[in-house]
Formats: sequence, structure tokens, C-alpha cells
Amino acid sequence: MDEKIVARVTEILLDKYILKVDNKSSVNTFNCNNTFEAYKTGNVKKNNNILVGDLVNVKKSYDKYMIEKVLLRKNQVIRPPVANIDQMVIVLSIKNPLPDYMLLDKQLVLCKSKNIEPVICINKIDLCNDFEYIKDVYSSYVKNIFFVSAKENSQIENLKKCLIGKVSAFSGNSGVGKSSIIKNIVGEDYNILVGEIGKKTSKGKHTTKHVKLYEFEKDSYILDTPGFSSYELYDIEYKRLKDYYDEFLDCKCDYDDCTHVLESSDVCEVKRKVENKKIDKSRYERYVYIYNKLKEDYERKYK
Repeated sequence: MDEKIVARVTEILLDKYILKVDNKSSVNTFNCNNTFEAYKTGNVKKNNNILVGDLVNVKKSYDKYMIEKVLLRKNQVIRPPVANIDQMVIVLSIKNPLPDYMLLDKQLVLCKSKNIEPVICINKIDLCNDFEYIKDVYSSYVKNIFFVSAKENSQIENLKKCLIGKVSAFSGNSGVGKSSIIKNIVGEDYNILVGEIGKKTSKGKHTTKHVKLYEFEKDSYILDTPGFSSYELYDIEYKRLKDYYDEFLDCKCDYDDCTHVLESSDVCEVKRKVENKKIDKSRYERYVYIYNKLKEDYERKYK
């Protein structure tokens, strides 16, 4: 009888899958290295598109490891194409560049819609200590907010503790120090990670498609890919956007289908709370912008 274990897909190279034994779900009965190569069985080829992050059943048949089944996903993201992300570390800098709150709000919508725990990481606290807006607006519905300095390696250890035992994606604009933070977390091995990605994303080798999970401690993975820093929101319905804003959920508008955009404050409690400064006006205005953009994209698509 074939032996079977559960493993996590950490990288995909053409028809070959790089797997790591999932210690939480399985015992390595194969007595193989924790990292090993596997291939699809015929049944999986027909019915499943395997993604980086997937948990899969693997069987050993003679001298080969074969993926027999893709297990139920916790979540799935279109761009980059990954599955089973536990949390997203959204990196902003407090200065040089200033915080990009539009990107932050879009990433929080993505997290809420995909059952991903958001983590806000504010870098460059050595340059500025004006955190009041972030604390006032976001701390009530984002559990973990870290204020760090990658340059001085300050408070990085607290962030690292939050990543242990999780699959964590990092997002952040150019210049915010995302790579420096990751390097401080994983050490010099990050140079290997960057080098490996650089080789595989060179010209002519699908620069936007290569995704890799990097294990920096046992059962602790980092996903660092430009795809998560996109301004685009994929597969988010504009009519459901309001459901992803925690500060809207307790509002009792006169109409159940209130968009909080088109209606007047006479019937929309969200707008009344904005006027009374109980909901941040700037964040609400960003919501309106995102709503209109998603609505415009939808109408253009189905015109």
C-alpha cells in the first residue's frame, strides 16, 4: 500500500512542485528530506490548478512522490496566485515616503474579503514619531500594529514573534523598507532568497508569475512578491465593498442596501457619523473613491 503524507507547496517550476512536509498536519513517514520534489497524478491534472501555499496529499510510488489531492483552501488570491495565507504584513513608512493610506485601505479590504489577518507595520520611526492618525483610525479593528525601524533594527523582534507558525505575505510600496525589514527578520539568508527570485524572474521567465514561500523558521513562512503591492482589487464586488469596513457594520441606515455613497445623510448613518467625526472623513473619502472605481470597472466590463 502507498504511503501518504500532507505537504505544503512552496514553489512551482513548470511541471515540478517543491514541497515541504507540513508538520502540523502530518508525520514524515517517507523518511525523506523536509523539502522534496513531486509531480501531479493524472486525476489532479484534470481537476486541480495547484497554487503556491496549497496543502496537498502526497503518495510515494516507487521512487517518485506524486500529488494525489489538493486539500480544502482557507483562501485563494488571484494576483499573485497563492493560497492559504494566514496574515498580510502591510508595510508603510512614516516618512520618506509618507504613508500610502489608499494602498493600506485597499489591502485591508483584500484581507477582510479573503479571511486574511491584517498586520500593519510602520517603518522608519527613527525619522518621525507622529503615529496618532494611524493609532486613532486603525487600532480599533487591526489587532497587530507595529512601529519599527529597519535601519536601527528596532522593534523588529516583536514583529517576528507575530510571524511564527504563520504563512505571512508582505506588501508595501517601493522605498518603505519592506526588504530591509524582511532581511532583519530572516538574517543573511534573505540574500539567498533575493538571489533565487532574481534568477527565476529574469527576462523571458514570467516575471510576474514566480511566487515562492520562504521558510525562515519551522512552519513559519514569508511570501515576498510585488503582486501584493498592487493598487488593483480583484474579484471584489462594488456592492459588497461596504461589508469590508468594520466601522460601517454597526451603522443602521434607513435602507438595507444603502451604499453609503449615493444616499444623503438623512437616510445614511455612515454619512452622519462622518459628519459627527465618529468615522474618519479621510478614510471615508477613500472608500468613496474605491467604490466609484470598482463600479466604473464593473460597468465597463459588462457594458
